[in-house]
Amino acid sequence: MNITSSVFRMLTDAELHAIIERSLHTRIASSVPLAGGLFNTTYRIETEDCGSVVLRVGPVNRHLLMKFEHDLMTSEAEVYRRCAECGIPVSEVLVCDTSKTILNRDFMIVRTIPGMPMSKYDAAGDPDNYARICRDIGRATQKFHSLEDVRFGRVAEVLRGGGFERWSECMIAEFDRWEAVESPTGTFSKTERRAARHVLNDAVPILDEITQPRLAHCDLWFGNILITDGNPPDFAAIIDADRAMWGDPDIDFSSIPWTKESPTFWDGYGTPLAMDDHSIIRRRIYTMMWSLFDTYVWQNQYNAPDSAAYTKNKALTQIRSLYKDFGIGENI
Repeated sequence: MNITSSVFRMLTDAELHAIIERSLHTRIASSVPLAGGLFNTTYRIETEDCGSVVLRVGPVNRHLLMKFEHDLMTSEAEVYRRCAECGIPVSEVLVCDTSKTILNRDFMIVRTIPGMPMSKYDAAGDPDNYARICRDIGRATQKFHSLEDVRFGRVAEVLRGGGFERWSECMIAEFDRWEAVESPTGTFSKTERRAARHVLNDAVPILDEITQPRLAHCDLWFGNILITDGNPPDFAAIIDADRAMWGDPDIDFSSIPWTKESPTFWDGYGTPLAMDDHSIIRRRIYTMMWSLFDTYVWQNQYNAPDSAAYTKNKALTQIRSLYKDFGIGENI
């Protein structure tokens, strides 16, 4: 699939050197761009005085971003600070610059964690070690989900003193902000947007059974979990927590199936996935919400209409299933 992102842009050599020299006060010995990104621009850099670091630079064309995407690096730095305080392995932030003085883009520099994403690990070739790593990931995820705050909402928003008293208010506000950028595009019809809103309105009492804001990663897949280069490898760190929020940890179990397929993850996590009706309803709502967001991103930021059509159908499927199975929302 050939994707041309409207928010991704490589740096010039001058921009790259300016960031490192002015923020770390050292020079670049070597640098290599890391492939695969469509949003942030990422480099692994060997410096003369600070060792190996990873530089991530935020998107261009910020008018295409959703509201929470303007504060991703502020959120990520706060998540890593909170995690480090309680011993959760995460990236070590050296610089988080949102001033846009060196470059008219946010950027973050973290110390390199040697290893590779769990998504590149051959589980079939070493099933016992795979199971052990999944157990360790479960333990780390449980600690991540045990972190608490007093308000619901995106991490940067709560950090500034904002956020919401009730989980339903947070979810409805997330929907409102999505609709504000999505409705002019016409990707979802007025009827489809109304049906999604009815789901949230009908589910307010069920959403508000979540009374303690806890940290959810919101992008917890194997690509955002690092393992070491050892033989055998070990769990190393949870990374890329820029989309995290204070809410229901079940967000992390709503759309990404690997956890459900790894029994030892749940051994490490300590409690099984709740399968009562209200937990299932909430997870389907989160799947709906994230599919709405993903549709906007694929269509308007990444110019990938086929992927947008897939995630749109995924959102509509959740709306229909919530009505059919639980009488939540309306039939479309």
